Amino acid sequence: MKIAREKLELETEKKYILFSSSFDNSVKNSPLAFSAIEKLQMNHELIELKNRSREEVNLLLNACNLLLLTSKTEGSPQIIKEAMACNCPIVATDVGDIKEVIGKTAGCYITSFEPDDVADKIKLTIKSDRRTNGREMIKHLDNKLIAEKIYKIYKNVVEGKDDYSN
Repeated sequence: MKIAREKLELETEKKYILFSSSFDNSVKNSPLAFSAIEKLQMNHELIELKNRSREEVNLLLNACNLLLLTSKTEGSPQIIKEAMACNCPIVATDVGDIKEVIGKTAGCYITSFEPDDVADKIKLTIKSDRRTNGREMIKHLDNKLIAEKIYKIYKNVVEGKDDYSN
């Protein structure tokens, strides 16, 4: 975290919360994020993830105390997987496949659409001041493993087998 903060010229003692998108994207529900942040009584900054290079995203996920996703709707957001790969704690609304991706990862929380609940989950995350084991928890999402699973399914179909679960 320290090295990433130095590279981004961020303060070492400040709490940084990375917002999952741009503030002006209505689907991403930044008003909920702002309402929750207002309830926090700490030295913090909400950083907008807009117009950032891949390298900057990686640095931010390693520099910030947590990723905040308050979207109204999602499919399978890439930023969640990226945060998991960086062992970045997550506070997210229950949309898309987020609950399945983060699973029972310690330091990652599913929240309601209520500002108090979002603020409470942020406080829990910041208070613990730990990184997650997210990278370990998403190994099953590795491209090579997924490709192998798809290959096995196609092979079973071609061979006329009824079991398509492998």
